[in-house]
Amino acid sequence: MNKILLFWLAFIITNAFAQRQYPVDTIYQSIHTPAPALPPFLGSISDNSVPTPVRITRISDYYAPDDWYPTFEYAKIQTWNTDQTLYKIRSVWVVDAQTHQIVRNLPGSQIYPAYWSNTDPDKLFSFRANGDILEYSVSQDSIIFLMNVSNQYYEFVKLGPGEGNIDINDKYVALTGKHGTDMDVIVVDLEHRHVVHTETFPGAWGNGPDWAPDYVDWVSVSQSGDYVGIMWNTNTTSENNPHNGHYGVEIYNTSDMTFLRRIASYGDHGDFGFDTNGEEVFVQFWGETGTVNMYYLDRAERTVVHTHQDFNSEGHISCRNIHRPGWAYITISYEQHSGQMVAVKLDGSETTEHFGHHFSSSTTYDKHPMGVASPYGDMVMFKSDFGNSANADEVYIFTAKVDNTQEIQKGIINTV
Repeated sequence: MNKILLFWLAFIITNAFAQRQYPVDTIYQSIHTPAPALPPFLGSISDNSVPTPVRITRISDYYAPDDWYPTFEYAKIQTWNTDQTLYKIRSVWVVDAQTHQIVRNLPGSQIYPAYWSNTDPDKLFSFRANGDILEYSVSQDSIIFLMNVSNQYYEFVKLGPGEGNIDINDKYVALTGKHGTDMDVIVVDLEHRHVVHTETFPGAWGNGPDWAPDYVDWVSVSQSGDYVGIMWNTNTTSENNPHNGHYGVEIYNTSDMTFLRRIASYGDHGDFGFDTNGEEVFVQFWGETGTVNMYYLDRAERTVVHTHQDFNSEGHISCRNIHRPGWAYITISYEQHSGQMVAVKLDGSETTEHFGHHFSSSTTYDKHPMGVASPYGDMVMFKSDFGNSANADEVYIFTAKVDNTQEIQKGIINTV
């Protein structure tokens, strides 16, 4: 019986991948192309300038009641649920991934901020500033209280802050708690609803605002949950100016926050993932010439993923493709550096998949595309103003995926 069950599970997983399409494997090309006209809401264009034509679909519109251009959070915060049937717009709406129609108005501040479960497509977790951890069912529109980690000890509790994640099994999460100028890292076992370990970093919060420490950029568990990573704020700490000995990107043991190693002396845009051999890595930009490195979490070793002048630190990296490990998704923010979205294989071969151009002016940080990979890695969601830098607030959400329509003519961009 178990063998039959395992066979069918394997069959289902295999077919899930078989039905998905990815751009052809190639070597990175610095491809420049002008921005076409902005497609209408739910309209598409075909970007045929890249090796495999990509269909780009606009999935958001200006929302007049709130004078708002709806966007998602960030390249490292997954916007799709785990089976890619739904996605969320911040902590406001849940949207059907096929029709792009709103299926649920989320209960606002009650579950802000909300993060998708990595195992249950119907579930969101919420990590509240008061230390409450909640579970929300999309189908039932119901909230379950799981636990509180504060007991009024912390002035503010945050996941991240802003760039943290739950491990891919929904077991561990690392929260940060503000207590005066000190920062606590609070490791929580979500499965059994208890605090595993609390580690205090004296003075690490400093005199910064409630929502962000002065000396720390982010804290997160790795995808396996075996490690906790801390990226120290490069604006306030460095190898020459550490905070109580801390700087760069540091790795700790999840169970007791034992310091293991500093994997990088400088922290830049990056994300946790797995290489093609299943080893855990942190992938980040590094180097003036445009270098993407991966740093192994279990040892002091670094591998160059890709080197090209287009890969500089103004872009973003996403490894949210948890069902397709071995790839990092890179968004090149500025057009002068090609303005592309690519997936790079994490094996040092520089194998690249081109997911098209984002066509954003990137004139402000809010207009940076910040491409986030879907769980199966066959789509990228990104922000763009399609070259309209005149309106500082105008930005829309798009998806990019392999274009399998018949209207494509190689070498041009068609409005479909």
